Amino acid sequence: MPNNQSEKEKLQSIELDPALLAELSEVTADPSQAIDVAIRQWLQRRAIKEADSSRPLPQNPLVPPRGEWND
Repeated sequence: MPNNQSEKEKLQSIELDPALLAELSEVTADPSQAIDVAIRQWLQRRAIKEADSSRPLPQNPLVPPRGEWND
């Protein structure tokens, strides 16, 4: 591991479907960077979704039936 890397960062080897890697290589010159960005975005969206689901939704106001508006 290079000395200039922070202690938090670690290099990890993972197995990918060769077809997926080939398709990704057609789109980008640096597949590892694209995978890194995609995972970070997925985790961020998941965190936002969990935060949104933990908030209670405000109840919509009831609409009176037709003809009962207070005009």
